[in-house]
Amino acid sequence: MMNSMSTENHPGHEALFACSKRSDLANAGSALRRRGAGGVPLLLGLLFVMIVLGAVILKGGPGDGQGEEFGLANRAGSVVEVEDAPAKSTGVASGPRVMSGVEAGPAGAYASMVRVFEGTGMIFGEVQVEAGLPYPERWTVTLEPSRVAEGREKAVTRTLTSEPGQRDFEFRDLPMASYRIGVTAAGLLSRPQEVALFKLEGYEHMPGVNVVHVTSRLIQAASVEGRVRQANGDMAENLPIYLLDRQQPKEGRLETVTDNGGGYRFGDVPTGNWLLYAGHPVHSLTPPIPVTVQLAPLGLDELQLPPLATLEIETTDDYGRPFPGVELVGYLRGSGNGSFRRTTDAFGRSKIPYLAPGPWRVSATHEEEGRRCRMDLVLAPGEEVLRAMNMR
Repeated sequence: MMNSMSTENHPGHEALFACSKRSDLANAGSALRRRGAGGVPLLLGLLFVMIVLGAVILKGGPGDGQGEEFGLANRAGSVVEVEDAPAKSTGVASGPRVMSGVEAGPAGAYASMVRVFEGTGMIFGEVQVEAGLPYPERWTVTLEPSRVAEGREKAVTRTLTSEPGQRDFEFRDLPMASYRIGVTAAGLLSRPQEVALFKLEGYEHMPGVNVVHVTSRLIQAASVEGRVRQANGDMAENLPIYLLDRQQPKEGRLETVTDNGGGYRFGDVPTGNWLLYAGHPVHSLTPPIPVTVQLAPLGLDELQLPPLATLEIETTDDYGRPFPGVELVGYLRGSGNGSFRRTTDAFGRSKIPYLAPGPWRVSATHEEEGRRCRMDLVLAPGEEVLRAMNMR
């Protein structure tokens, strides 16, 4: 009886546990309902922060992503500079820029470095012809010292004549120096090219620029001739005449001297545009004359010189005796252009014609004796002057 009463009035353990779980869930739900008003803004704030961070990561910021891109851009830029560096030019003559083996100017990498002309090298190349021309049976290539470049004093002169069918040439065991190379054939010639063999100061143990390849192209040649007359009507004899290539004034220069009748002639002139200078390749006695050379011989109009002066100088020692072998250097002072360089003969004399009127300064020097002298004078148009200079 007591057992039956106990069973009816007190629930079992399973019933108590189930009631407890339902009670806990109900309490948790009511707790969430109580906090619902304040939890929604917090969730919205967290969602906004996550959206902002995702946008920054995708766009790239000051973090690793953008920094990595900047580093790659820099590395790509440096690769481009290294590839383009050999084709950049900075100015005159401290290092080579080799294009097809021909020195065309200084490279940026060598711009601040000094050339050293020590050792030997080789120049080889190929002879081509202008399109449409038959290849000549024979041609001659001439290698000579450069007319303008540093290191020309160590250069040597060599020539080579081809055999029938030959199209290339080679010069071995050349002293490192600055050279000028050109090719001629019957009615054909190439434009002169400047080539240099050298090392760099501080790197003399390395081979340097010791092998150079040159491609010379033969083109048709013509002739240019004319005559020069002085202001008094006499023909101008022994007057230097120059033809300068307008595209390459330093390398493309031809020169001759008028004969007793004032005539001059240039043979084998490449077709193109030239300038004719009288008396000096820079300070012409007349305005430079444009000359267009075609395939046919070209005869120019007679050239008339303006009124000029003649100066004859006699150099003497302390006793008034002739002093030979004196170097004379003169230049026109002020705004005028003119200069000369001569050496006195065995009688201590030198005659300099075709001088522009105006104030001149002449310096006389004999290096071996250590003697010098200077003179200032004014030359008038048409004047012939004899002056003595005493070497002290």
